[in-house]
Amino acid sequence: MKPEDIDDLLARAARDAQPSESERAAIRRAQSTLIADLRPVRAIAPIWVFTLGLMAVFAGIAIAAASGLGLHGVHALNPVQRVAIFSALLAAGWLAAAACARAMRPAAGSRLGLLALALASGAFPVIFALIFRGYGTLNFVHEGIPCLVAGMAVAVPTGVVIAFILRRGFVMEWASTGTAAGALAGLTGLAMLELHCPNLKAIHVMVWHVAVVVTSGALGRAIGRISDASRAARTALTVGNRAH
Repeated sequence: MKPEDIDDLLARAARDAQPSESERAAIRRAQSTLIADLRPVRAIAPIWVFTLGLMAVFAGIAIAAASGLGLHGVHALNPVQRVAIFSALLAAGWLAAAACARAMRPAAGSRLGLLALALASGAFPVIFALIFRGYGTLNFVHEGIPCLVAGMAVAVPTGVVIAFILRRGFVMEWASTGTAAGALAGLTGLAMLELHCPNLKAIHVMVWHVAVVVTSGALGRAIGRISDASRAARTALTVGNRAH
């Protein structure tokens, strides 16, 4: 075979590989359809911006709610107790807020939701045991239920606000994220109680005030699990419909 024959074969193969006019029209239609559906992606703010925003929600709601109910608790505390409690609240709130902010970005690192809830639930009973006295159970339930209700009345709407902020990002797993959000919302309720409640008995704050954090964290995780299951079901349904 001569070189000219090889060139001729290659030229014919190249012509045969070219799409027909109908195929080119179909490609143009597909391209125009895809391009028409494309929208610019909204850039997400850095993690520290959302962390500060969530901290502002945490502090703002706690102070506003306690101011409305009366700042009796903070006036009952001595300076050492104030520093111990509110320093711990700020540290725990920052960890929970950072856990929420990290969950808004895929591949932002390990999830910190359970860690934030565990530390908040475990550290405060120890702190309260060290700075408060009084373990009598007289009127234990009668005095405790109102605090739990008041704390959750602050935690639940705070959780709604946090969920609204979380939806500004791209949350891949809502169970862990819900745990972090619930912990931060519960800490908001706890902060409100420390500002408002003048009952300084150790048994009271160790059980009823901390119960707000535990309950809110568990509620956030349960809602997150339901959200994950719902999203998985919708995805499976969509894939099944496309397959048919």
